[in-house]
Amino acid sequence: MARILLIEDDPTLVLSLEVALAGLDHQVRSCRTLAAVHDTLADHAFDLILLDLGLPDGDGLALCERLRARGSIVPILMLTARGTVAARVDGLAAGADDYLAKPFELPELLARVEALLRRRRWSGPGQVVQLGALAVDFQGREASTKAGPVHLTDMEFRVLEYLVDRAGEVVSRAELLERVWRLSPTSRTRTVDVFMSRLRRHVEVGRVAKILVTVRGEGYRLLI
Repeated sequence: MARILLIEDDPTLVLSLEVALAGLDHQVRSCRTLAAVHDTLADHAFDLILLDLGLPDGDGLALCERLRARGSIVPILMLTARGTVAARVDGLAAGADDYLAKPFELPELLARVEALLRRRRWSGPGQVVQLGALAVDFQGREASTKAGPVHLTDMEFRVLEYLVDRAGEVVSRAELLERVWRLSPTSRTRTVDVFMSRLRRHVEVGRVAKILVTVRGEGYRLLI
């Protein structure tokens, strides 16, 4: 059973999702405006957020960015009529973990919900992994250096998890787009490069030796 926050202003869709998610024994709380979301998040904790972008009093994309800026790592699945590749990239860059364009089939939505919840329950490597200057606790979803805690977004944890699983191997941009971002491997985007640059700043602070190596024309290799 998971606690799910549904942020959606379409009453028909809200009812449909509430019934379907409750049928899987999840607890669902719904909000139809950003104002209601702020009050709800102040009083309740959630395991997953389903977030519509077009809300009556603002844009869900900005809400996602604010949550990540405050350090929230709760998984966010965006639900929106904005179905272009550029829109999906914007959503993921804002901190979303998955993105589903409307109209969608209910079984696919439920499958994505369960996948995100499984990933959140996964214990990771089962220990703190030292990646250069960065100590990463995948189970506790925490990271730190000698200088103190380091905030990583849930997507950054996911990218690191994937690279740790494939440590020493070359992982292509196309593979990361498909397996982690769930975008087409042929997408023309610099999302992966931007993320790798950000992660490199975390793990290679004060080091001469490389930890996250770019293999020209092929992808990336994590050296641990």
